[in-house]
Amino acid sequence: MAGSNFFAAKSATVDVALTDATNNAILVKATTGNIPSAVAGYAIGCVLINTTTGGTYTNTGTASSCTFTQLDSSVSEAKLDNIAETLGTTTTTPATYIKLIYDKTTTGVGLMNIGSIAVPQVLNTNPGATVAVDTVNILHSAGAGDCDDLLGRYTKVAVSGAGDSDLTLVADAPRAYILSGVASQAYASQPWISHAGTGAITAMSALSAKADVNTDAFTASTINAGHFHVEGAATVTGQFDGVMIEIYPDVTCLDAGLAIAVDAGAVVTSGIRITGSPLSEMTLSSGAKVFTGTAATRAAVRAQVGDTAPLGSMYIGVGAVATTKPYTYIKVINTPGDTDWERVVTQASD
Repeated sequence: MAGSNFFAAKSATVDVALTDATNNAILVKATTGNIPSAVAGYAIGCVLINTTTGGTYTNTGTASSCTFTQLDSSVSEAKLDNIAETLGTTTTTPATYIKLIYDKTTTGVGLMNIGSIAVPQVLNTNPGATVAVDTVNILHSAGAGDCDDLLGRYTKVAVSGAGDSDLTLVADAPRAYILSGVASQAYASQPWISHAGTGAITAMSALSAKADVNTDAFTASTINAGHFHVEGAATVTGQFDGVMIEIYPDVTCLDAGLAIAVDAGAVVTSGIRITGSPLSEMTLSSGAKVFTGTAATRAAVRAQVGDTAPLGSMYIGVGAVATTKPYTYIKVINTPGDTDWERVVTQASD
């Protein structure tokens, strides 16, 4: 096929078609074994055609020391190892750019950054009513099909081989901080689930967590399907709870506010275990409280729990003076005084 040949020999192994105003090449071709490296004469961004494979490369180095990085091998995907794609007003600070890179040299994985762990991006003074930085919105409305699992986002991190004894492995690490100023509400994570219509469903949970210890024996300090940490010495004015389950007034058929289901064959030492020294072990819906401790007299019970416990509150001691006289007391009056508490006497009968 006849045509114009713009290529001429740049060297014994490289042909050049176009140069820039400084006489640096901007379009060249070479075979696989002759792709130039760390030499001068190729403009930044110079395109090289590999006449052996048909691949395309670009100079990601400098005009004085070139580095040709492959852009594609099949015309369908870009391959830019260690080359960052940045969007924003500057490429020098994470406060003002979005960065996407396959970090082949340092971490060996792909990285996408909007800000960084240490440097935040700052909202404008009036950013609008709703700011959604990362949005995934998927609707499956096509009816019966072959989709078995629809995952809005999938994250997996794993350790294998020798591992790393200093490693803390976290698949998802949301953080919410009120550093100063005022906010109406704050949630580090807020999953929602909603059901409309009459369609049957096997299971439905706003939050589902699974801890699978599999079958290999190992040693651990603690294993939890869910672990909530509460810390800080601030005096909080208002209700302050470790875990709260709030049931709204429109709910009409809830079986239990908290259900612990132990399947047949499972070995569970305690349904609920309380450690430490809470002021009371439990507060009932009537307001009555359940206490425990080592008190062996009514005066000792009162000294431990004070005078504010409502009538009907119970104190369960850890011993007894006789089989029919355990250190168990019920608050029967509110004088206040030691006589507010009376010992429960038991009888050995059916």
